[in-house]
Amino acid sequence: MTDLLNLNARELTCGPIAPDAFAYAFDGPGAGRALVTFESQEHDHNLDLALSLLSTLGTVLALYPDRGCWDELSVRDDVDPGRTHGVGENRLHVDLVDRDRTPRLIALYCVRADPAGGGASALSDLHAAAGDLDQAHRDLLRRPVFSYFTDHGVNGVGKGLARFPVLPEHLDGSEPIRFTSKMLPHLQRGELVDSDTPEQVAAAFGRLVAAAEARRTSVRLQPGQLLIFDQWRYAHGRMPLGPAQSELPPGQRRLLKQAYGHRPQPTGGAR
Repeated sequence: MTDLLNLNARELTCGPIAPDAFAYAFDGPGAGRALVTFESQEHDHNLDLALSLLSTLGTVLALYPDRGCWDELSVRDDVDPGRTHGVGENRLHVDLVDRDRTPRLIALYCVRADPAGGGASALSDLHAAAGDLDQAHRDLLRRPVFSYFTDHGVNGVGKGLARFPVLPEHLDGSEPIRFTSKMLPHLQRGELVDSDTPEQVAAAFGRLVAAAEARRTSVRLQPGQLLIFDQWRYAHGRMPLGPAQSELPPGQRRLLKQAYGHRPQPTGGAR
C-alpha cells in the first residue's frame, strides 16, 4: 500500500504534543488512515498506547464489554473461509453496516502475522469508488431500500435499521457508506431489497463492488503494527491466508486485535 501514511509510535506517544499529533496526521496526510509501528514487542503495553491514540480521534467502544475494548481476530479452519475467523478472502465490507450508529473508527493491531505469508489487510476508498459510477447508479444506491443481517449482542452502536441507503446523499464524510460485498449475491437473487426494480438495483450495487475491488490496496501487518482507518470512507477486508493453515498450531496462526470508536460530527467539513 504505497500511499498509506507510516508513523512511528514513539513519536506519537512521547513529547509535549503527544498523542494529539496523531489526530492531525490521521486527518491530514493520512486522509483517514494510518499505519503506526511500535518498536517494542510488549503487546499489552502497545495495546494500551494504541487505545490512547484511538481516543484522540473519538470515543473508544467496548462492543462486547466482557472482552474489554479489544476483540481477538484469530484464525480457525473449521468456519466459513470467507468469514471473520476464516482462512480465505474476507471480501470488502463495512462492519455493523446496518446500525444507526455504525462505528466510524476501526483499529487493527497485529500480535502475530501469518507464518504462511498470507492474510494481508485490504482497504478500499469507497468515496473514490462511488465517484467511478455514473449518476444513474449512484441515484439507485441512494434509495433507502436495502437491508442486511444484523449483529446481535453488540453494545454502543444503536439499533439495526430495517431499511437504509448504501450511499448517503453527499459524499462528504458526514454519514457512512453502508457497503458490504457480501450483499451482492443476495441482491442478485432479489433478496435484501425492497424495490420494484430489483435487477437494476443489483446491477448498480455490482458496479460499486467492482469499483471498490478495482481500488483495493493491501498491507500485511507485522507484529507491533497498528492500522487505524475511517470506515465511513474505507471498506476493509482480508486477503487469503497462506496454505496449510490446519497444520499450524492455533498459537502460531495469525492473530490481530480489533477495536472500534465513534467520532464526533465535524463542525467545519469532514474529518
